[in-house]
Amino acid sequence: MAFKKNKIVLGIALAFNLTAHAAAPDDAPAPADAAAAEGAEVQQVVVTATRRAVGIQQAPVAVSVIGGDTVQADELRVINDITHYVPNFTGQSTEGRERPRWFLRGIGSNDPSTTSLSPIGFYVDDVYINSVFGQGTPLFDLQRVEVLRGPQGTLWGKNTIGGAINILSRRPDFQNGGYARAGFGNHGSRLVEAAGGGALVPDTVAGRLSVYHEETDSEVTNRATGKRFRSTEDNAVRAQLLVKTSADGDVLLNVHGRHYNGGGNPWSVAGGDRRSVALNADNSDAIQTAGAGLTGNWALGGGIGLTSITAYEHVERTLFGDGDYTAQELDRTRNRLSSGQWSQELRLTSSPQQQVSWIAGLHLFRENLGSSGQEATLPGRATTAYETTTFTQKTTSGALFGSVTWQVSDQFDLTGGLRWTQEKKELDLVGYTGTGLAFANTAAWWTQPVVGLTRNLNQHLSNTWHAPTWDISPVWRINRNARVFARVARGFRSGGYNTQALTDAAFRTVTPEYLTSYEAGLKSEWLNRALVFNATAFHYDYKDIQVFALAPAATGSGTVSTLSNAGQGKSDGLELELKSQFTDNFGAYANVGLLRTRFDEFANVPTAVGNAFARAPRRTANVGADYRFAVGGGSVDLRGDLTYRSREYFSATRQTSPLLWQNGYTLANASVVWVPAGDKYSVTAYVHNAFDKTYLKLSLIPAYGNTPQLFGDGRSFGLTASVKF
Repeated sequence: MAFKKNKIVLGIALAFNLTAHAAAPDDAPAPADAAAAEGAEVQQVVVTATRRAVGIQQAPVAVSVIGGDTVQADELRVINDITHYVPNFTGQSTEGRERPRWFLRGIGSNDPSTTSLSPIGFYVDDVYINSVFGQGTPLFDLQRVEVLRGPQGTLWGKNTIGGAINILSRRPDFQNGGYARAGFGNHGSRLVEAAGGGALVPDTVAGRLSVYHEETDSEVTNRATGKRFRSTEDNAVRAQLLVKTSADGDVLLNVHGRHYNGGGNPWSVAGGDRRSVALNADNSDAIQTAGAGLTGNWALGGGIGLTSITAYEHVERTLFGDGDYTAQELDRTRNRLSSGQWSQELRLTSSPQQQVSWIAGLHLFRENLGSSGQEATLPGRATTAYETTTFTQKTTSGALFGSVTWQVSDQFDLTGGLRWTQEKKELDLVGYTGTGLAFANTAAWWTQPVVGLTRNLNQHLSNTWHAPTWDISPVWRINRNARVFARVARGFRSGGYNTQALTDAAFRTVTPEYLTSYEAGLKSEWLNRALVFNATAFHYDYKDIQVFALAPAATGSGTVSTLSNAGQGKSDGLELELKSQFTDNFGAYANVGLLRTRFDEFANVPTAVGNAFARAPRRTANVGADYRFAVGGGSVDLRGDLTYRSREYFSATRQTSPLLWQNGYTLANASVVWVPAGDKYSVTAYVHNAFDKTYLKLSLIPAYGNTPQLFGDGRSFGLTASVKF
């Protein structure tokens, strides 16, 4: 083990000595500095992390960017893949492709409830997506993905105490063009992706249509049936229409949808084989999303701009699973969820050229969420059992926000922001249970009537929470190639309910959690901008932490596993990012995250004081490079990267059992891209997890005498061909 760790440290050191380059310098570059020396340099991407379009090196916030070209060249398929390019970031999906579990700088949520909200805000084209089951989107036809680290409680706002992710689609323009891609790989993987558009009315109306289809078979065999675990199919479409309303105004309509059907994740029990499971109940996971957004930007005069974002998003999900994770008839599950959300944001922005510039806005949000879940033990056991839980939850929130930047001098800026948020949740939750039942229809067992069952869950609640959040950020420009920034920020995540509960004793209402962040960072360019070096140090004070763990039963007798407010904790860390482009043909990158988390107080579980946060590895590192050389009038691009994660605990309270953690591991990816003369066609050969590393994505506390475990994906490889038109 020590030898492996030494190799990892050596690899990181070599990457630093090679002066690495960033993961995604392939967006539209910011205007070049006239004083910059000629030659290769790291192209500066434009980001909107501060709600203004600025170069990433000028943005006074810790932000990482993955460009659309990197998404294609590295064969990134789903949103979880972006974590490889961001320090102190993990995002394993534990339910197929539908529910990424984001943990950024140790901040995340381990609550399995369908109403669980991630403390990492998730946005698609600036629209906040509330349901976690609407976040596992495939990556296609993108401009870039921005990942903001730290509380974003002023300009981004809702439930962003740990950071924010914003996926930005490639917008229509007035030049005709597009691309198509097709590929295949092991495990029956097939991919078809295409996008195209251009002017519909010259200089006035433009459109773009993007489509995505992927399917793959599982590498896992189900020993109980003798068949492969269920295959996966993912289809998505996006249609956009851009209308220029004036020289300084436009309106963009974005209509999109997705249909995903898979087997969820193949759970096994500790001591089992990664490539086989034994499950007797049906395992399937289907999700459909549909939505539309209308974004308008107008110049009002006097340097003031108005932005309006109106959006509707709908998510439906149907899940069947084997709740005991074995071939025995102990527990099978079914859940049906439907969510519809509406949001409206208005922003006024002053000219950034003024000594005092500002942004002011309003955000309104409403979601109607309904869920119906069942568990059963069917005939075949000595005793049958049945449970059913249904609920509806309405969430309404509103926020007013503003941010002001004062350019004190040519070298010093001071920015301050404030947001007031109010959120109301209304819940109606009912549950029934019974044993020794005669099932009228075992094929559709979930339709069992509640007549003769005992009502053990009955909750009808309404709560309103509100809080101010804020940030203060001074920036000092040392010279044109170096900037130092500091940031103090406050964020909060609203309260909620443990709708995973099966009894009134296990049910909890949790109060909001709060996080105060203290950060200091350096952004710098060296050697005529051939090298970029950024560093950020941070300290978090985290209070009223919402954790899924043991708590006293509401009846006052015994304990139950439930969502509750654990108490207080701290997170400290350092992030280093290097990017280099010494020649037009060779670039490399490296980022390192160092993290230490600790619970200082843990209500109900005093033995957990001193534990690390769940899924918060103390060390993360990502190293990669690409080298391009000419071949027969075209070129070949060699790309590769290594990703390292140190030990990760899956539970906040039970950290002494090796069955509930994953030791450090390294994953390797590589690709070769051939582009013939003319730059119109390309062929990519790729391999992910090249050394077929076995590792756990999640391990749960024992159930039915077994420890359920979920393995990460094994080696995958394939070939993709692309054409531009």
